[in-house]
Amino acid sequence: MNHRFTENTAADFRYWQQHDEKKVARIKLLVQDIKENHPSGIGKPEPLRHQKSGLWSQRIDREYRLVYSVENDMMTVYSCRYHYEK
Repeated sequence: MNHRFTENTAADFRYWQQHDEKKVARIKLLVQDIKENHPSGIGKPEPLRHQKSGLWSQRIDREYRLVYSVENDMMTVYSCRYHYEK
């Protein structure tokens, strides 16, 4: 499975690279785990509902979530800095 970050998510990831290496390591671990084990795995995978139907969420930590979709062997990451809002 391949993966890509949206433009906003890439900016969020760069923010973490400058401010919190622990979050960077966790995001990388989650992305790799999703690529290998979706829809199960670490990070408590959770399908989102309502307006976010089709998206999944996994915990980066208590505050932040990785929000993504998986379609046709492509994982798209939509958020890695906030808790669903973006």
